[in-house]
Amino acid sequence: FKVKDAELAFQPGWPVLREGRGEVLIENSGVRVRLAEARMLDSRVHDAKAEVRHGRGAQALRLDIEGQVDGHLRDALTLMQVAPIGTEGLFAGWRGDGPLSGTLKLDIPLAKGERPQVDAEFSSRDASLYVAQADLQLEALGGEFRYDSERGFSAKTFRGRTLGSPIQGTAVATGEPGSPSTRIEASGTVALQRLLAWREIEQPLPASGELPFRMSLFLSGADNHLQVDSSLLGTELSLPAPFGKTAKERRDTTLRMTLGGERQRYALRHDALAALTFDAPSGDWAEGSGELVLGGAAANMRTDKGLYVRGSVPQLDLGEWQTLLETYGETSANQAGASMLRQVQLDIGAFDGFGTHIDNLSVALQRLSRGWLLGLDSETVAGNVRLPDTDGEPIALDLSRLRLPVATPNDAQAQPRDALAAVDPKRLPAMDIAVADVLRGEESLGGWSLKIRPSADGVVFSDLDLDLKGLKLRGRGGWGGSRTWYKGRLEGANLADVLLAWGFAPSTTSEDFGLDVDGSWPGSPAFFGLNRLSGKLDAQLRKGQLREVDGGAQALRIFGLLNFDSIGRRLRLDFSDLFSKGLSYDRIKAELLVTDGIYVTSQPLTVAGPSSNLELNGRLDLINDQIDAKLLVTLPVSNNLPLAALIVGAPAIGGALFVVDKLLGDRVARFASVQYKVEGPWQTPRITFDKPFEKPN
Repeated sequence: FKVKDAELAFQPGWPVLREGRGEVLIENSGVRVRLAEARMLDSRVHDAKAEVRHGRGAQALRLDIEGQVDGHLRDALTLMQVAPIGTEGLFAGWRGDGPLSGTLKLDIPLAKGERPQVDAEFSSRDASLYVAQADLQLEALGGEFRYDSERGFSAKTFRGRTLGSPIQGTAVATGEPGSPSTRIEASGTVALQRLLAWREIEQPLPASGELPFRMSLFLSGADNHLQVDSSLLGTELSLPAPFGKTAKERRDTTLRMTLGGERQRYALRHDALAALTFDAPSGDWAEGSGELVLGGAAANMRTDKGLYVRGSVPQLDLGEWQTLLETYGETSANQAGASMLRQVQLDIGAFDGFGTHIDNLSVALQRLSRGWLLGLDSETVAGNVRLPDTDGEPIALDLSRLRLPVATPNDAQAQPRDALAAVDPKRLPAMDIAVADVLRGEESLGGWSLKIRPSADGVVFSDLDLDLKGLKLRGRGGWGGSRTWYKGRLEGANLADVLLAWGFAPSTTSEDFGLDVDGSWPGSPAFFGLNRLSGKLDAQLRKGQLREVDGGAQALRIFGLLNFDSIGRRLRLDFSDLFSKGLSYDRIKAELLVTDGIYVTSQPLTVAGPSSNLELNGRLDLINDQIDAKLLVTLPVSNNLPLAALIVGAPAIGGALFVVDKLLGDRVARFASVQYKVEGPWQTPRITFDKPFEKPN
């Protein structure tokens, strides 16, 4: 019989076939339906055939449907989502529209519990499709497609646009009966900014340009994942070495991520530089766990919460990374307590930071309840650093070893430079520093401790306690703007031991000595120099000797002013009783005013001893290597020593001895002090007779 406007509801869950026009044939072998046309959802079905054959024995009845379809992509997706054919999970959330035409074949068991079979071949052009699992929108989609419920979705070739760029690809059915799956492969080039917008990444990143990609989308209902491979040709990474690259450099990178499900997994491989695995509940990254490996090794999936970092990098420039974080870092990056990072174990081939260079540095960073514990180990530095979460709380450095570089001959000849010129003191945090052993090369200087606190224009140093090979430095200081200041005291016991430790001749001994300093200099603390100093100096030495040493000029290294042995030679007197064991003194004292490396005595430099006194008064210019001073020498002379004996060492005076003796007569015996001029280069000054002084009555 013929039918018109017929409806066929052939099984629960399937869309109803409506507006059918055709004929129904009931035969001994079964039932056949031929439809010239009908509608399923909003699509037109024509030249359709349906047949139900009588089963043989226990064989269940089956409904076979075959027909041509001219319709819409949205209807095909609805069919896949609502029909009881096991594809609702695979196509869940998919949306689409656009013209669709093709052939539909259905093999539907009419007995409960058996799975229908679907075979659909169709073509589309200018369609749109939203793939929910990948959150990916495709436009201008066209190609020849097939869906086989036994194996999955396939297409020999398709084309379209996504993220504003054209793509082309294929789809391969990879499933088995009862478990259909599909691998969709596509390639193209996408603008990086469009890619970031797709993933809703609004924060600026140090990357720009285009991203060539090859995408593989695996869909199987239970295990859906996306893999993206890229050479990064055309992509510029503005990162410090070794991670930065130009757009012309190739850097093979693979990203793999699961789609859907209660948890999401990510795996990233960035050439031989980095590998990442991460697993987290969907939508809750803070509860995730993962591992980042630098240097070429594979990353392992972890079960403990948080992100763990290990591996090695050939170099790391702290200043470059700090600049990068200032430019691209989030405000929440400082909230260490909320960070996913739990542990870092990293070997750094060459580290540059804080004005120093360190080779082969091992870093171990561990999360604590209220901060971080940073372990450092290298030939240059070893120890621990505690980094608190609370803003303003000082960082605690507890180091067992800190090795400072040894100056080379080239350094001495080179123009002085500020090793910390690149460091902004305003960026230094509060720190409490304790170093058990500070070394200069292989030589131990001693232990150091100090506190650093931020100030309005930089930092203040307090509780300074530095051991410099027996020279104790204490006090406080500061570094701000373009200058460093220090107010404190340098002191010790036997100055000869300190001089010997620093490579100078032990030409002065003492029971104790001290130097009070209130001074400043341009630049950082590392740019200190006597020729750049300004301020006040007050030096005191108690009970010791000025020893004669080989070369005589070693005494200049003590005061930088005079050579006592040279004075003795010029006086041509017999000082054997004094200098055979050294010139003994009870006290040496000097008060100096310093202005940009020019030293002026505010109180004379005095050497007071049991048998002689020396006074030096004048000016020392370290900038131009000049001294201009007067030296007053009070000697242990007897009343019968003539004045000529004091001045015979001055050639210009020697010729006038006879005249002087006639003029002064017996008054000569009362002159016990002689003043000399000290002039010229300060390390080799000219010492000339100036005038005698009469001994006070």
